[in-house]
Amino acid sequence: MINMANETLEQLLNVSAATGPFGKGDAVLEQTLRDFIQLQSTTIAIGTNLVGQRNVNWLTFTWYTGAQGTFAYPLDDNAVVDPTKIGTANYSVKLEKGQGRCVFLDSTLLRGETWENMNRQQMAIIQARADLIDSHILTKLVAGAGQAQAATALWAAGGADPEADILNAMDLIFANARVSGNEGLSLVLPASLRADMLNTRLYTNVLMSLQERLNSMITLNVYYTRDYGSATAAIVAGGAGTVGALLLIPGAETAEFFQYNGAGFQETELTRIEGVGYSWLLTSYMGTVIHEMQDGAAAGKNMRICTITGTV
Repeated sequence: MINMANETLEQLLNVSAATGPFGKGDAVLEQTLRDFIQLQSTTIAIGTNLVGQRNVNWLTFTWYTGAQGTFAYPLDDNAVVDPTKIGTANYSVKLEKGQGRCVFLDSTLLRGETWENMNRQQMAIIQARADLIDSHILTKLVAGAGQAQAATALWAAGGADPEADILNAMDLIFANARVSGNEGLSLVLPASLRADMLNTRLYTNVLMSLQERLNSMITLNVYYTRDYGSATAAIVAGGAGTVGALLLIPGAETAEFFQYNGAGFQETELTRIEGVGYSWLLTSYMGTVIHEMQDGAAAGKNMRICTITGTV
């Protein structure tokens, strides 16, 4: 059994029965490369820590929410309740296509630089895919937030109270979402706020960081993203009124990220370019759904997700 998360590309390929970089074991190599890239991409993406993940054999799927269930109590011994009506309300996810491509040059093979250069090209695709996955998931989570909490002030400004902003957002989630009240939370912040979270200060005569302070009260994992600060970023972070942080109950009940892993198309293709080398193409289908919980949120939204505006 290969532990792909701890192996280099060269080690993975050398395990196969191929007679060379592009020998008889091409099919094995291509499957290994695809699995390696999918695994590594999700490992270094933070978005996959926030949602459930599934490999599936379909490209579209529909969930039927039906009517809100009821349970009558107490009843007379001989009474029978009417059945809950199954409605046609629904929501769907569609997996969409993405690709990464690189070329392994003949000159690289001839000069004996094979593995280092191949590994760099593969890692570039892995990082680009991870960045895309992050942006995709975070964009979906921000769009699917059923609630918003305005910050008291920009967190770097005088009069700011990040602790209160985060706890107020937490209160909104537990007051309005379908939860038990004991769930752990995840906080996503722009990378520029890392120092604000880790700088120490006195809290009731105890020196600690804001992150330590929050962890002493609630179960909270903090993640930092570089996908912020522009109009097209998942977290715009453009001052008052724009999303500057995201608080949510993580997991598959809140949202799920899907990757196609079934039959029906060639996910990796190795093609000879005459006089140049080999073109290697990776094709993926992926998508994210925000689960609707019949919690009063609008279509496509979930009360388990709350944005915090005006932090940066």
